[in-house]
Amino acid sequence: MSIVWNDKGFQLNGTQFQLITNLHDLFALKDQEGLVLGKPRDLIETYLDLFSDFSAPRIFELGIFRGGSTAFFNELLRPEKLVAIDFMEDARPGFKNYLDTGANAASVRPYFQVDQADKQRLDEIYTSEFGSAPLDLVVDDASHMLEQTRISFNFLFPKLRPGGFYIIEDWSWAHVYDPGKIFDKNFGGQPPMSNLIIEIMLASAYHQRLIPELRIYPTYAIVRKGDAETGPGFDIAKQCFVRGTCVGGGDLFG
Repeated sequence: MSIVWNDKGFQLNGTQFQLITNLHDLFALKDQEGLVLGKPRDLIETYLDLFSDFSAPRIFELGIFRGGSTAFFNELLRPEKLVAIDFMEDARPGFKNYLDTGANAASVRPYFQVDQADKQRLDEIYTSEFGSAPLDLVVDDASHMLEQTRISFNFLFPKLRPGGFYIIEDWSWAHVYDPGKIFDKNFGGQPPMSNLIIEIMLASAYHQRLIPELRIYPTYAIVRKGDAETGPGFDIAKQCFVRGTCVGGGDLFG
């Protein structure tokens, strides 16, 4: 791996990535300047540290948008296969160019017009691409909606191998300072994503072999899967208790 930081962001294995400093950059940055990653530098540095000695032959990513994240994980981890889904109809121009020219792009399997809450479609894609082989890494940077993200988590978390990571980005939109009402406009009336993070946190206390490690940052959370069996019909909401009472599955802030 070869990473070189520059004024736009960084180059990784010769591919230029643009970092963002605010949400406006997600739409304003030009593809000609490099793939738009949609992440700040501190998150990238966390990933560089987390994956410094981590092997991830099989990756499932939720949320493609402008393609920078998919290309980043693909170049950083050099997986055998990286499946990525998005609700959009097609790839953006910069990502299309990467798929045609990227150093390791042949390992990427993008799927568009896929709802992350469509469990049947997720199952079809997973089975078609991986059979029954366990995943090493799942990254959710998709809808940022509570119920949709819960459904994806309940389906994909059991597919992880012991020691694999499940990462949920942008969970804290309901709690950040938002003077421009950007999050309110996009998520107004929706239950906070933090409900799921709290469920995972409580589950890690109740069932430590299921989730032996949980790292919560201001905008993202990293969940390491343990060696406990999840069984059919896994539901994280049924794994979190307060004084013996299950408190998951709803909206703690409702």
